[in-house]
Amino acid sequence: MDEVTFVIRLLSDNWSTAASSDGNGKNGFGDNTPGLANHRVTPTFVDVRSLEAGKGRRFDADQNAVIVVYEDSASMSLPTIDWSIRNEDYTFTIHLRVLHQKDWSVLTYSRDRLQSLYQITRYILEKKGLRPKVFDGSDNLEGSAELIQLTGRSEANDRGKRLLGYKMSVTMKRFGRTVVS
Repeated sequence: MDEVTFVIRLLSDNWSTAASSDGNGKNGFGDNTPGLANHRVTPTFVDVRSLEAGKGRRFDADQNAVIVVYEDSASMSLPTIDWSIRNEDYTFTIHLRVLHQKDWSVLTYSRDRLQSLYQITRYILEKKGLRPKVFDGSDNLEGSAELIQLTGRSEANDRGKRLLGYKMSVTMKRFGRTVVS
C-alpha cells in the first residue's frame, strides 16, 4: 500500500468511530468528544493522484466537506553498514475544505464545520499516531508505520469562492524496512 493511500485509509477507517464517540474518554480538546456535535459529518476523502472521473483534479465541494491528501516529500536513509535496512520519512499535506452554502442561515456554520473536521482529524492522528496500522476487511494487515505526527497547521481560505480550509502538515516515519535486493 502506498503512503498516501495509507494516510487516507487511516483517516477514513477511523472516522466514524472518532466522530461518534460517546464521550467517555478524554481527548485533549476540553471536552470528551472530538468535533462539534451538529458538525460531525463524514467528509469525502480525495487522493489528488486519482484518475477516476470527478476525483482528484476537480471536486464538487457543494455536496460535502472534502479532505485532500497529498505527499510533499519522501526521504530515505540507510543506517547500517551493509545497507540491508532503510528508514523512511514522508511529509504530507492534509487539506481540509468546507464550502459555505448561501442557504446556510448562520454565518459561522462553515467555520464551525471546519473546526469540527480539524478536531476529528487531529484526534485520529494523535490517537493512532504511534504504530498506526491499516487492515483489510478480513483483518489482514495492509500497511503500517512507526509514527505519524501532526507538525503544523495553516489557514487556506478563499473568500471569493466561499471556501474555508486548513492545511495540516503531517510527518510519517517508517524504521527498519528491509531493502529488497
